[in-house]
Amino acid sequence: MKKFSLLLIAGLCFSSSIAIASSPDLPNQPQLIATSVKSKKQLAKEVLIELGINKKYDSYFWNSVDISTVSGTRTKFSVWLQKTLVRVAGWEYVEADYVTRLESDFSEMELQELLNLAKRPLMKKLLRAEIQAYEDTGEKRAKLLFQAWDDYTSNKIPIPRDAF
Repeated sequence: MKKFSLLLIAGLCFSSSIAIASSPDLPNQPQLIATSVKSKKQLAKEVLIELGINKKYDSYFWNSVDISTVSGTRTKFSVWLQKTLVRVAGWEYVEADYVTRLESDFSEMELQELLNLAKRPLMKKLLRAEIQAYEDTGEKRAKLLFQAWDDYTSNKIPIPRDAF
């Protein structure tokens, strides 16, 4: 009797698995889930772009311009100089180094998480606010950097003897 029960259960399981497998509602082939597989390099590039690191890098040339111009204010010349520095030493010249750094410091999973975070509306708002704050403080920073340079060249800022 036990053997018959076991055979009956095994037969039912087998026949139901055949019925499920041949059901028209279910595909006979396993479905492939479409996923976008990106290399670490692609992820790193996307993270940098999404975070606006490329734009920040180029905008930071303003520090060099502000310290090198005479007035400490933005002029047509200082705008031209900043654009020239971007053209000759800007993001395009260092992007690969930044990508390599991210590739070595973060796993693919971490890069994907950073990318997802960077795409969130609140994070985008924060990043835009930070860039805008940098731009808004440009004139003040220019004057402060000019004053620091002027103080340095006027020996008002002492250089420690062990600095050289």
